[in-house]
Amino acid sequence: MNPMIKAIKAAQRAAGIDQVCHVKNVKQISSGLTNSCTGLTKNQQRALLKRYQQMAPRQEMPKQLKLIYSLWGQLASAGKVEKDSKQACDAFCEKFCDGKLLYNAQSHWQAVIEILKQWLHRKETNHA
Repeated sequence: MNPMIKAIKAAQRAAGIDQVCHVKNVKQISSGLTNSCTGLTKNQQRALLKRYQQMAPRQEMPKQLKLIYSLWGQLASAGKVEKDSKQACDAFCEKFCDGKLLYNAQSHWQAVIEILKQWLHRKETNHA
C-alpha cells in the first residue's frame, strides 16, 4: 500500500472517522470525481491527510511535564541556562532519565522537577 494512503488511513482512525464520512470527505476533496483516496491526486491526498490530522484529538501534556518545561523557562529567564527551548530541556533532562527521552521517563519526572527547583532557587556565588 502507498505510504500516503497508509498515513491517510492511520489519520482517519486517529480522528475516529468512519468509512461513510471518509467517502464523503474524499468526494468533497475531489469535487465528486472519486470516492476512493487512491483516486485522488497527490495534492488532494495531502489535503485529505492534513484535514484528518487536524481533526484528531490533541493529547494533553501531563501536568508534571508542563511543570518541567515551565521550570526550564524560569531558569532561562534567570540566566541560569542559555537556551529556553523544549529541545534544550529534553537534552538536559535525558541525563537524569537513564538516557530515556523525557516524555517516556515518567518515573523520573518528580526527581527532575526537584533538581530544576533546587537549581532555580540556588544562590549564585562569586568565587573570584
